Amino acid sequence: MVYFRILLPINMEPIHFYFIVFPLGVLIVLLVMLVLYLARKDESLYDRESKRLRTMLHSGTIDKQTFERMRNRVKEEIIFAEELERLYTLLQNKKIDQDAYAKLTEQLEKNFRHRVKELVLHI
Repeated sequence: MVYFRILLPINMEPIHFYFIVFPLGVLIVLLVMLVLYLARKDESLYDRESKRLRTMLHSGTIDKQTFERMRNRVKEEIIFAEELERLYTLLQNKKIDQDAYAKLTEQLEKNFRHRVKELVLHI
């Protein structure tokens, strides 16, 4: 109790100190939990899929070769989705016209199919 007397103003009782510190402590804990929740929520698609694939690998549902192939496929799909999103943003910002968007999208899909086919043949 001596330590609390040093921190307290002259007219403040020790029980009032607990009424201030305890709610602030609870607020800090809630804020930390919120930050951790949001960090988990912002986990990328690749991280979530990798965890799912690792779980399947460890459980014996898939073998190592299938794991590698599926993981690489997820990487390629994410790259494809990001590039498609960039093209759409360019179209929305009117940096490219509709015809250029269609041609670039078609080329992107063709390259994606080619890369996926290489992955299947390589592994």
